[in-house]
Amino acid sequence: MPTTKLKNTLYRMALPFRAPRLERHPVCTAQGAHLHTYDAYIRLLRKHHVLGSAALLREGNQSVTLLCSSQNPHHQVTAHSLFRVASITKMATSLAALRAVEQGKLDLESPILSYFPSLSQVSDLEGITLQHLLSHTSGLLDPPNLESAMTQGIPFPELVSGCRKSLPGAEFHYSNLGYGLIGCMLEAVYDHPVSLIFQRLVFQPLEMRATLDASTLNLQDVVPITRVLPYHPGQDLQITELGKKPLQKPDPLRHYGHTAGAMYLDLPALEKLVNCLMQEGRPLLSSNLGQRMIQQQAAYGQISPTLSYGWGVLRIQDATLSPSVILGHQGFAYGCADGAFWEEDTGRMVLFLNGGASEARKGRLGLSNYDLLRWALRKEMPQWSR
Repeated sequence: MPTTKLKNTLYRMALPFRAPRLERHPVCTAQGAHLHTYDAYIRLLRKHHVLGSAALLREGNQSVTLLCSSQNPHHQVTAHSLFRVASITKMATSLAALRAVEQGKLDLESPILSYFPSLSQVSDLEGITLQHLLSHTSGLLDPPNLESAMTQGIPFPELVSGCRKSLPGAEFHYSNLGYGLIGCMLEAVYDHPVSLIFQRLVFQPLEMRATLDASTLNLQDVVPITRVLPYHPGQDLQITELGKKPLQKPDPLRHYGHTAGAMYLDLPALEKLVNCLMQEGRPLLSSNLGQRMIQQQAAYGQISPTLSYGWGVLRIQDATLSPSVILGHQGFAYGCADGAFWEEDTGRMVLFLNGGASEARKGRLGLSNYDLLRWALRKEMPQWSR
C-alpha cells in the first residue's frame, strides 16, 4: 500500500504497466437519471484499473446507479452485490457506540479500562476514553502484526504494549486498533457478539442488508477483491481468514478485528447508512451526538492538510472538489478503494464500491476517490439542473 510519498510515486509510475486493465468497453449499466458524461466515467474506471464496481450519485430526488462488471478477473456486479467496505465500517461503528452512549451503556469520557476491570495494569491504555478512540486521538498506533494477531485470536492486552505514540488527546494518529477496541467495549457492556449488537443497534433499525459476520454470507453474493498492484492472477479474496470465523459468542478481549473495517453490505444499504448520517444520526440518535459526529475533532495535519476527522466521519475541505465541506469515509483493504461521501451544504451524495482499484493517494485521500468526487460534483451533477 503506498503510504509514503516515495512509495506513492513509485506506485503511480508502475500502475499503467503492471496493473490489469479494464476492458475498453466494459459491461456497465446506468439506472435512473440520464448520465451526461458516461465516457468520462468509463475513462475514470480505466485510469484507476477498477475491477467491478457499484456507484450511486444522488442530488435531491434525482439519482443514478452505475453497475460495472469486469471480465478478467471476473467480477460480476449487480445492484445487490455485497462488498467488504473496509474503513467505511467506522461510520457504522461510531453510530453503534453513540447509541450505546444514549442507552447509558457507554460514556464518552470514562476511561476504557473501567469497562475491563481485570486489565487495570495495562498502562498503554491509561487515560484513553471512547471519545479518543472515535476521533483517532488515543495515541495508539497499529502494531505491525495487527492482522495476524486478529486472525490468531491474541487478546488485545498482549497487543497494545508499545503501541502508544502520544498522550490521549494530544495528537491525531489513524488507528484501526483503536476502532477495534470500540467493538470490545460494546461486547463487554452488552454481553453479545459484536455482529448481533450491530444488527440490533444499526442494521435492523435502518433496514440495511449488512453484517460483520462474513461466515454467514453466500459467497455467490460477494464481489471478490483483487489487488491491482502488485497483481497476482487467481488470488481474488472474498472472505478473509478472520471473516471465516463465526461470531457466535462474545469475546471482548479478542473481537477487536471487526469494527474497524469488516462490514459487508450492498449499495442500497450504504445509501441508508449515509442517509442516517446526513440527518445527524436520526432516527438512530435522539441527542446532539449526531451533530458532534460530523464536527471536526482532529486534523490530519501536514501529511494531508485538506483532511480532518470527526467521530467516524472524514471531513474534506478542498476547493478543487467543492466549495462545501465533503463528509463521509473511504475504505482501503486488500486492494479495494471504496468511498461514501456527501456535501454538507447541498446533500449531494457520491457512493463508490469496487472489487479492486488503484490505491494511489493524494495526501491520505485515495486518488480514485478524489477523481470520482471531482467528476461527480464538478462535471456530471451540475448538468442535471440544466
